[in-house]
Amino acid sequence: MKNPAMKKSIIILLCFLVYLNTVYAQKENAIPSKEQTDYVITVKGDSIPCKITTPLIGKPKYKVDSTSDSKKIKPNEIREYYIAHKDFRERSVYTDSTSKPIFLSVIEKGRINLYELVTTHYNNGFTTSTTEWYVSKGSDYVTDLKTSSLFATKSRQKRKDLFGDMVKDNKTVYDKYMADDKFSFKQIRSLVHLYNTGQPIKD
Repeated sequence: MKNPAMKKSIIILLCFLVYLNTVYAQKENAIPSKEQTDYVITVKGDSIPCKITTPLIGKPKYKVDSTSDSKKIKPNEIREYYIAHKDFRERSVYTDSTSKPIFLSVIEKGRINLYELVTTHYNNGFTTSTTEWYVSKGSDYVTDLKTSSLFATKSRQKRKDLFGDMVKDNKTVYDKYMADDKFSFKQIRSLVHLYNTGQPIKD
C-alpha cells in the first residue's frame, strides 16, 4: 500500500475491531453476580438462586429451577431474599415489639443496617401511610429510629443519642452528625451509607 496514512488508518481500525470483539466476548461469557438474579438465604445460611414471585395477596414465593413447586417465603425459614429486577431486598428481623421475626425492607446494608416499614391506613375512603425506619448493628434485633408518625415509642432525643452511639466509632461520620445536627430521613441514610462504604451517597 503506497499511502502510509491510509495504511495507518486501516491498522487502527483493525485494532479497534479486535478490541470491540474482545469486550463483547467478555460480556457474553461473564458469570452473572448474585445481585443480577433473585435469591433467598435460609436461616441456616444457604444462598439459593431462584425465581421470586410476589402475588397481590399472600406471601412472596420462590421457585428453584430443579423443582416444580413454589415455596412461600417465611421469616422463620428465610433470613433474606432479593428480587433482582426491582433491586428489592427484605430481611427477617426482630423488632422491639415482636416476639417472632418479620420481614423489613433493607435500605442500607453493612456494619449498620437500615430498614424500612411502610404501613398503609384506610379510613373513611382516605388512604394514608406511615414510614418507620429501624436500625441494627451486628444483630438481627432492630430498634426503631425514625418515623413519619406524630407518635413514637421513644423520645426524639433518645433516638438521636442511640444513633450517635452507633456511629461513634467512625470519627468522620460522628463529627459530621454532631456538626450538622440533623435527624431527617435523608440525613440518617446519608450517614449510614457513609459509615458503611466510606463514600457519600449518590442522589
